[in-house]
Amino acid sequence: MRLLNTSTLELRTFGQDRPPYAILSHTWTRHEPPFEAFAPRKHFSAYISRMRKKRKYAKIFWSCKLARDSGLDWIWIDTCCIDKSSSAELTEAINSMYAWYEAAEVCFAYMRDVSDKDDPVDEDSSFARSIWFTRGWTLQELIAPRTVEFYSTNWVRIGSKWEYAATIEKITGIHRSVLKEPYFSGLKRQRQYSVAQRMSWAANRRTTRPEDLAYSLIGLFNIHMPLLYGEGETNAFLRLQSEIAKLANDQSLFAWGRWPLSANDISEDALIVGGSLYAQHPSRFSFSGDIIPLRRNDGGLAWSSEFSLPNDGYLRIRLRVAENTARPDMRESHIAFLECELLHDPDRVVGFFLHEYDRVEGMPVGVHVYKREFATLAKFPRKMAIDAPLRDVFLSSVY
Repeated sequence: MRLLNTSTLELRTFGQDRPPYAILSHTWTRHEPPFEAFAPRKHFSAYISRMRKKRKYAKIFWSCKLARDSGLDWIWIDTCCIDKSSSAELTEAINSMYAWYEAAEVCFAYMRDVSDKDDPVDEDSSFARSIWFTRGWTLQELIAPRTVEFYSTNWVRIGSKWEYAATIEKITGIHRSVLKEPYFSGLKRQRQYSVAQRMSWAANRRTTRPEDLAYSLIGLFNIHMPLLYGEGETNAFLRLQSEIAKLANDQSLFAWGRWPLSANDISEDALIVGGSLYAQHPSRFSFSGDIIPLRRNDGGLAWSSEFSLPNDGYLRIRLRVAENTARPDMRESHIAFLECELLHDPDRVVGFFLHEYDRVEGMPVGVHVYKREFATLAKFPRKMAIDAPLRDVFLSSVY
């Protein structure tokens, strides 16, 4: 890990023995000082003196000053602490970034579009409307650090994420208890919030590079994956979900889509390309913020075993499946009940509608193959789900 000295602005690489450090969270502009600007050179101190006069370096100097005022000699800033010309270094940094933010003593969140004259609690304040709350990378930068201090465009302290947890919950949908939790990455803590809930936090965020919408979520799900810039937004997000499926037996991964009022409310834009069980984009989880895993009284999962991902384009999973007698107005022949319920409606489970294939060449006899055609969800009585037979089924998992 490469850190910037807050007094000399020299870069130094540390291993496991790294010192206490601050970290900066910010939204990029077209004029960010690159890694090369801080590379060792002759007469470095004189070079830094000239640099102080350039406006584009102001963010670096202000961040270093805040760190020094906090008694910290080192700071990590993404724009100048990563050599992005090295794909190996960039991959390692992105896969480690959540842990780096979590390990920081303090995170300074610079909000360049926020006035220190506004009341952050006001629903129409510049704080509530800040672009910082819409970017993909700042999601982990909000959740991972123990302490996040917000600063206005003039570098005036606004407050901490702990102080404004209730306000940030309204802005982002992230429960305030997550914002007050010093170590959210612990597996026990993460499991309290389903995959669907965590995905919903990213539903309305965006990134400059399309693949980063998926890559920025790596740490939030405690996974690692290679970066393949150029693969496209959808492929990157599919790979992310596939990695999550390998590690988390949480069927809320598949609980995405809208809640239609009737079959007439299902529009063509709800049609799933290729019938994949995975979502194409985090926005598909916009309505999934209250979906949680279904639990027995002893805390165990309700009925399923782990799902597997054979290399044949299907995901094998054990689900309770029933014929669709609940909604005869829909053309889908069956209902799959997920091991999920709604946070404030424990008497109902979440499911979706499926089309069953009569026979698929190459599949064993007795194995049922289904396709999910529409990005819709529905609620069903828990008893209806429990009475449905458990089946080993194959569902399409790729486009």
